[in-house]
Amino acid sequence: MNYKKPAFWVVVVAIVVMAAVFIGLMSNPQKEQLTVEDYANKFIEETIASYGTGDYYFDIAETKITKLEKIASLDGMLPSTLEIWSLEYRLKPEDMSKVMLAGGMNEIDGWITEEASMGKPMLVFSYEDAAPQYLGTIWSGETDPSTPAGQEIALRSFLEGKGLLPHEIYSGGHVVVKFPLSTGETCQLLLSQPIVQGNHGIWCVERWMDGNGTMYYVTPETDIVIAQYYKALQSEVDNGHKPWLMDPLQVALDWIKNDLGQWQVSIDDLVPEYSATVEDFLETPESRFIGFISNFDIDKFSKPSFHLDQIEWLTSEDSERLKELNIDPDDLPNGFYIHNPDNYPMFHQVTEDTEYSTIVLGEGVTHSSVTMKEFVKHLEQFSGFAPPFWIVTKDGYVQSITEQYVP
Repeated sequence: MNYKKPAFWVVVVAIVVMAAVFIGLMSNPQKEQLTVEDYANKFIEETIASYGTGDYYFDIAETKITKLEKIASLDGMLPSTLEIWSLEYRLKPEDMSKVMLAGGMNEIDGWITEEASMGKPMLVFSYEDAAPQYLGTIWSGETDPSTPAGQEIALRSFLEGKGLLPHEIYSGGHVVVKFPLSTGETCQLLLSQPIVQGNHGIWCVERWMDGNGTMYYVTPETDIVIAQYYKALQSEVDNGHKPWLMDPLQVALDWIKNDLGQWQVSIDDLVPEYSATVEDFLETPESRFIGFISNFDIDKFSKPSFHLDQIEWLTSEDSERLKELNIDPDDLPNGFYIHNPDNYPMFHQVTEDTEYSTIVLGEGVTHSSVTMKEFVKHLEQFSGFAPPFWIVTKDGYVQSITEQYVP
């Protein structure tokens, strides 16, 4: 038997199907694809929202984007293309008199600009299926985006901070080189071979770290991309020019002198660690100073602190340095010489883990471990000349204080 469904039944089924599709779309809507301008407006909205908190609240009456420009497009760092967009905008407060221009804020003709203490914002995007994905913001004051090399370093710093890239630009062998600044602080460099690994490859300083553990990226001074720059240098070496680029210590010394301006550093001051890893470099170096301690205060700051007037402690073994100071190494009345041309005390803080060691006189000269309060009491006994102390610092804090014996 043939049975034909009535027409109204087909219509009902169609309506039910369309309703189900509509309900499905509402419960699981397609992901909204935002444009670069949409993200820029979101950034501005978030900035405005930050002005609506705290003691300096003010309302914004009008906004406008004055510049939204792609300044860089880079491939190879991540699987997708990366772009940097420069953003400039203006915010019109309802009452400019209520606005306190703090934190690098700027005002032009009654409009607040995009400027902040970190410079101007630059938005970073990756691309998936031709749609921009906002990754975050980098700031012009923290990098130099005016060259391809600067743009690459800015992006790498940003991506490493996000955990999207390792803390090394070039894989393979590394050399970590420690060296002293003129202040006595110990810093270190991470050297890598950017093109060729082995005896014939050139070396470069890819980043360095100060005594407080702050890391800085090195941007080559070039108008071309970094890979092309180092390929050109490698080609020069392959053709017999600049052979010193194959010696990591010579590369390190050249960078320390010409980029940091530390001309007093010599090759003998460098302490290399060959076959090093990135983890070796990320370990903050220790700095060792000697000087006179004053103003040891337990209660004034969040952590107890003191001032150190740094000196040079020289003995007859420091003959070269003594000759530089026109002092006869054989003419030291007590076997030592204190060189203290400048009285400029440096601020230091201790922690609950700082170790203290003072001189104990008996049959010989020994050191005794004491508490912080015992150490402060020890300092108070010196009414005239106080002995110098050696201090070791790391990560911005004093690790140990040791009294120097003065004959």
